[in-house]
Amino acid sequence: MIDKLSFFGKLVNGNSYHLQIRRQKAGKFVRRFGWLTGLILMIVLGLGLSGCQTKTTTPAKQTGIHVVASLNFYGEAAQKILGNHGTVTTVINSPSVDPESFEPDIATAKKVAQANVVIQNGLGYDSWMQRLVTANGHSDIQVLNLGNLVGRKMGANPHLWSDPQLMTRMTRQLVRQFSRLDPQHATAFQRRGAAYEQQLRALPRLARQIKRHANNQQVAVSEPVFNLALSAMGYRVSDGHFAQAIEEDSDPTPADITQLAAQIRHHRIAFFVENTQNSSKNVTTMVNLAHKYHVPVVKVTETKPVNQSYLTWMTSQYRQVLRIQQEARSQS
Repeated sequence: MIDKLSFFGKLVNGNSYHLQIRRQKAGKFVRRFGWLTGLILMIVLGLGLSGCQTKTTTPAKQTGIHVVASLNFYGEAAQKILGNHGTVTTVINSPSVDPESFEPDIATAKKVAQANVVIQNGLGYDSWMQRLVTANGHSDIQVLNLGNLVGRKMGANPHLWSDPQLMTRMTRQLVRQFSRLDPQHATAFQRRGAAYEQQLRALPRLARQIKRHANNQQVAVSEPVFNLALSAMGYRVSDGHFAQAIEEDSDPTPADITQLAAQIRHHRIAFFVENTQNSSKNVTTMVNLAHKYHVPVVKVTETKPVNQSYLTWMTSQYRQVLRIQQEARSQS
């Protein structure tokens, strides 16, 4: 299927051995050879991609549309639109896997090589996906980069999925792409896309409801994983430096710690948002301080929990904020 030497050559030359991780975690902004070495060994041992020296693309109308998504909630949306007119493979399904430091294997490379459409978050969050697309030389792969779709540049917050409008925009784009690839089933794609959009409307509606009582208040966060939702809700994040340090696995400055502690003690923030997947000592200290001074804590996760849909996951997090507002109004 794929020319093995060509694949290897493009993989090496295309990424210059660097894994550009936006969060620039301490010790991770380094040369990464692990997954690349694994690919080399498998290819040399004959476990690589099989087939002829050139790749022939099977028309989507004969075999269905094959989609590979970097993250499970993006794959979930694609499957809702495709129905039984294609297949969706999600690379990262476990909430315990960090997409930014993920190292793809030969099986992942094979799946990407066979895809008609690849969905990636972009903004450096899953840059390994773009390298796999570039490396296999299959020019017919259509890449949906969500960072590009919403007009964001490298360096912007990559946690796009907390934005209540993102999945609707993604759904509309996928309907267009799938319809071009398989015109025979375009009507079905449009019908399923519209049905999914109807479900997704609950999120922006909930964000608007929350915004009516946000009053442009300040909130603090342990990491910027929920910031786009907070912005849509009408809140301002007060501890950007602290949150960025935690995201990069480094220690916040003493000034950042002192400032955030004072905001909590003096109730200068409406609530504190904790990413429960980070057990940093500094975060634990701030959560305990919030509990001590009766500052509400909103618990969120960066990755989707097992056995939850995207909509139930996001809705449960949004509703925590709504409950905090309702309790505050009842006490005033």
